[in-house]
Amino acid sequence: MRVAVVGSGVLGAAVADELVRRGLSVVVCTAEKSRPPVTDVAFGWLNSHGSAAEPPSGARDRDEFARSLGALRDVTATPPLRGVITWNGAVSWASTPAATARFAERSGPGVTTVEAEALRRLLPGLRVPPPVVAHASEEGMVEPDDLRHAFLARARAGGAVVVPARVDSVRVRRAGGHELRGAGLALVADRIVLACGTGIPALAEQLGERVEVPGVPAARFTFSAPELRLDRVVSTPAFEIRPSARHGFVGAEDVVPGEAEAATRARVRTSLSAVREAFGLSREPALGDVTTGVRPIPPGDGVLCAPLTSAPGVVALAAHPGVTLAASLALRTAEHIERS
Repeated sequence: MRVAVVGSGVLGAAVADELVRRGLSVVVCTAEKSRPPVTDVAFGWLNSHGSAAEPPSGARDRDEFARSLGALRDVTATPPLRGVITWNGAVSWASTPAATARFAERSGPGVTTVEAEALRRLLPGLRVPPPVVAHASEEGMVEPDDLRHAFLARARAGGAVVVPARVDSVRVRRAGGHELRGAGLALVADRIVLACGTGIPALAEQLGERVEVPGVPAARFTFSAPELRLDRVVSTPAFEIRPSARHGFVGAEDVVPGEAEAATRARVRTSLSAVREAFGLSREPALGDVTTGVRPIPPGDGVLCAPLTSAPGVVALAAHPGVTLAASLALRTAEHIERS
C-alpha cells in the first residue's frame, strides 16, 4: 500500500514514521521551502494538563494526552530521537493561590502543589515566589523542529520518500486510488493523510467534504538573559518561557488576529519585563526573534483525526497542541489507514 502524507509538520512526520514502521510505502509531500510548517514556531511544551495560568477550555481528553506523552517517551528512547526531549517538568501558577490549588486538584495525580520553599529549589532566583504553584513533574520540552526532523529522518531511513512540492489538487481516480497534483508534482497513492493544518479544508472540499480547521495566531520569541537560571517550563499570568540550548530562552505569547507586528512586539516586551521583575534580573532580557505562526485548532476539543466520509482512504489530521499529541495521533492515523 502506498500512502501519501500531505504536510511535513510534526504530525505528518510522526505519521510517516509510524506508517514506515508498519511496512507501508510512504511519500511525504512538503511545501517546506516556501512555507515552513507551523511546528517550527511552536513553543515546544509537552503538556498534558494545561497551565494554571490559563486552564484549557473545551473537552480536553486527558487520557489521550497521557498516552501521547508515554508514546513519545517510548519513540524517543532510541536514536535518532534519543535526547531530543528534555523531561524536566513544568511549573505554573494562576493569579490567586486558590485558583492554582483548584487547577492542581482538577488535573489529577500528575500535578501537585508546591509551596514557596520547595519552589525555590525548582526555580532558583525567583525573587518573590507565589504562595502556591502547580508542579507537573512528568511534562517536558522540545525544540519542535528537532522532533519533526528526527521523525522524518527515521521515516527516510525506513524507506519513506520526501517530495519538496505543495499539493494543490487531489481527486479520486476511477481506476482506484487517488491522484495528487501540484507544481512539479503528479503522484498516485492508495491512501492519503491530509496533515497540512489550515490547508486541509481546501483539499477536503475537492473530495466533496466540508472540514473546518480554523487558524489561530500565536507568537514565539527568543531571548537571552545571562543571569536567569531555568531548566524547565514556567507558565504564569504574565509570561510563559522555557530554556533552549539553541536560542537561550523561548517564550510564547498570544496574538490578537489582525493586529500589527508592533503591537505583538509590545506585548512580548511586556512579558520580558515581567520576567525581569519576577527573577530580579539586573537588566532587561535581550529580545531575539519574534515569529508569528497560525495554529490549526479544529472545533471541539482541538483534535481532528478521522477518515473523510466522502473519500474512503483519506484521513484528515490536525490538532492543537500537535507537538504533544504527535505520537498518539500517529498511532490512531495508522490504524485508520490500515482499516480503510
